[in-house]
Amino acid sequence: MNTDRIVGTRSGVEPANLFDPDPATRIAAHPHAAELRRWTREYLCRPHPDLGRRGPVCPYTSHAIAGRYLWAAFFDGRDIDARRITAIVDDVYDLFPALPPRDPPDSLFKAVLAVFPDLTEYADIDTVQHDQKTRFVDKGLMLGQFYPGCTTPGLHNPAFPALDAPLPILAVRHMAPTDFPFLKSRHEWIDTYFKIFAPTIPGFITTAMSDRLVQTPDAPEGSP
Repeated sequence: MNTDRIVGTRSGVEPANLFDPDPATRIAAHPHAAELRRWTREYLCRPHPDLGRRGPVCPYTSHAIAGRYLWAAFFDGRDIDARRITAIVDDVYDLFPALPPRDPPDSLFKAVLAVFPDLTEYADIDTVQHDQKTRFVDKGLMLGQFYPGCTTPGLHNPAFPALDAPLPILAVRHMAPTDFPFLKSRHEWIDTYFKIFAPTIPGFITTAMSDRLVQTPDAPEGSP
């Protein structure tokens, strides 16, 4: 990793601040930059009638935008396979801590978006996200996939396609207390979640955990 320019050694990824106020920046000139900024502002930062809860689709994006903590890199062309995507994700994994802000609490709102605007097939994005998720979770990070037509259900309304997006994206951010439903399928993910959030787990999460763990009515004393 080049610590001066913060460039990935495997893929050449060089994240840029998506909301840098200078209109002459490299990322501002990309033909899909305005579309990406519009999606983050007008979709992620606003309520949605089908979301299933109050508040914006993503409660953290507005903080990332206001603080200019949202980083992005575009990878053009359709000749991008799983190996190339893996190299990009490996670099983002290494680069993430070095990107500003580096210290909490501000760093907790930081996110990096790897964007693949020309891809029309998304199986490799799903594969890389699935294969790489554990190593990110181990570091207290989340790796999420977004793309047009993504059918991954929302947390509060299974009919709401929460990860549907106008562009194919792999996003990295810090784990949040509300991420438990994304982590409950594997013991090692749950263990990491508890290590980080046990003292501050939100009430609706603890209720969901209780409902999941208590499968039968209370057994009589003396029962196994």
